[in-house]
Amino acid sequence: MAYGQVKDTFTAAFPGAPGAVATVNDLRAGWTAGAGIEGAFGGGWSAKVEYLYIDLGKLETVTAPAAGLTANFNGRLTDNIVRVGLNYKWGGAG
Repeated sequence: MAYGQVKDTFTAAFPGAPGAVATVNDLRAGWTAGAGIEGAFGGGWSAKVEYLYIDLGKLETVTAPAAGLTANFNGRLTDNIVRVGLNYKWGGAG
């Protein structure tokens, strides 16, 4: 499971009409998948690398700046995270 705060503002321009603005501020839930590896290299030290893919679903927003005009904003909320780390186990290897 994954969750995240989504904040964004979308703007569209129409010739001869006011611009359309839509604001999103939402807490979304979705899913995540990933993999990682860690290896010790002596003296209590280890190194790791991790990868995560996060998908918080689709975002669809509609706004109407003027009579007869609408602006549709559509997107998919995804992210890729890579973590690299160096760890030390107190008390040495064990």
